[in-house]
Amino acid sequence: MSAIDVLAAQSAPMKAWLAWMFAANFCSVFFLRHIPARWVLAAQAANVISMQLLLRLYGTGHHLSLPHVVFWTPLLIYIFSRRNALLAWSPFGVWCVVLFMTDLASLILDYAAVAKLWWR
Repeated sequence: MSAIDVLAAQSAPMKAWLAWMFAANFCSVFFLRHIPARWVLAAQAANVISMQLLLRLYGTGHHLSLPHVVFWTPLLIYIFSRRNALLAWSPFGVWCVVLFMTDLASLILDYAAVAKLWWR
């Protein structure tokens, strides 16, 4: 099963959420002069590659949440630790807030999925 097949099988709300998450993270390309945006792009690339690998090796399941937990947890800790420097009424500052809230919401769901994976 390819990633396209997995995406096609999702409900409309899930497709919308996945598209939003990808867009929020991919927007980092517009802010690459800022170091945090480079880290976001690196985490996004690592997520995509890791999820493709896990999908090919094990198919679909809760294990697909692992890359988010592994790569976004330290990313969000980093962004939060720099919040005073990042928060400003600028396009970059607004993007940082939107990205942080989006990835945090996803991480809450991802930690729940990983917990199901470990305790089943």
